[in-house]
Amino acid sequence: MALPFSFLVLLLILSAFFSSVETAFTALSPGQVSALAEKRGKRGLLVKRLSDNPEVLLTTLLIGNNLVNLGASALTTTLTIRLWGNAYVAAATGVLTLAVLVFCEVTPKQIALAANEHLVIRSVRIVWILSWILKPIILGVAAISGLLTRLIAGKKRSGITLENILHHVKAAEGEGVVESFEEEMIRNVFRINDTPVEAIMTHRTELSVIDAEATAQTALQTLLESGHSRIPVMEQGDEHVVGTLSLADAARAAQKSPSSRVRNLVTPPYLVPGTLKAHELFFRFKKEPIHLAVVLDEYGGLDGVVTREDVMEEIFGELYDEREEKTDQPIISQEDGSWVLQGDADFYDVQDVLGLELEHDNRTHTVGGYLLEQLERIPLEGDALSLPEGTYTVMSIKKKRILSVRFTPAKSEDSGNSLD
Repeated sequence: MALPFSFLVLLLILSAFFSSVETAFTALSPGQVSALAEKRGKRGLLVKRLSDNPEVLLTTLLIGNNLVNLGASALTTTLTIRLWGNAYVAAATGVLTLAVLVFCEVTPKQIALAANEHLVIRSVRIVWILSWILKPIILGVAAISGLLTRLIAGKKRSGITLENILHHVKAAEGEGVVESFEEEMIRNVFRINDTPVEAIMTHRTELSVIDAEATAQTALQTLLESGHSRIPVMEQGDEHVVGTLSLADAARAAQKSPSSRVRNLVTPPYLVPGTLKAHELFFRFKKEPIHLAVVLDEYGGLDGVVTREDVMEEIFGELYDEREEKTDQPIISQEDGSWVLQGDADFYDVQDVLGLELEHDNRTHTVGGYLLEQLERIPLEGDALSLPEGTYTVMSIKKKRILSVRFTPAKSEDSGNSLD
């Protein structure tokens, strides 16, 4: 009689094994799978191979789990009838169900969640051998299951997306694994792939430029007053950029020959279209000795300039040197629940901070651009625009550009005026 009981215990142990291994494999993240394949030799590669074939993996484990559970149930019924009779079959089934639930399902799966990498490495060879032994059954079950899945859920399988990764990073920040500044930098690194240089450039209306026919002494004075180390050099009377002039070159020329023309001192301009992505310009800055790129509009005229610092700020946030004055924060919360937004505040940052999902044109990169898109005219100071997410009130304007607005979320506002 000891042998059947020993066999029953063995079946329960196997049930716990299959349950824990199933949970361990399904709990592996793509990063864990890649790390195991890289660092754990042949067993790590087997883990990756099985993880890349979830139909084979899950079918193997489920077949094994169901076989041992059915075997345990049949053996329990047989032993109960032999020892105590049919009257105790129901009681024995209840005891077995409780034992399976506690010792073969819940507890093994909790252990697997805590030590999934260790468990898959220890068990992967057994699972691999079983997948070959049960291959005919697995192929049949997978074919039927796949057909039913396509009929019910379709062919599309959700994969790794950028939003999923960002959600994982946000969750890691909540757990204290990632610092808040690291989470922001990671988000910026991904978003820089979709950011065109026209969104981060200094627009031509805010540029300091110098004429190609100016003298070296004049150029040096202009550079010193602007506080910049480099400046675009223009042809007289149009927007044609002939090059860039550095402070060092202007200073040397002003010392040797103050009346020499800037045209003879310039470095050929590095021209880029406004649609070029910021990350592509970043790699160009890394490969070539370029400090400033001139952004051209669709007609070939000057649209603005982008520096290395501009690109770096897209990842690390605002950077200041000793000559720069610190500007106001682009997004400031108010005691009444409203927000003061700078017109040039990054649109994605506003969405993140305010927790909004706003429909907008792909060329919209700032709050000011978003409001112009919605309003379809140049606003005036004091204008209010009511949208589903809340009310925007224009606070200040300079040269037809929105400098700042007050945003009152829909849930906080008492009233609002809509403009057509």
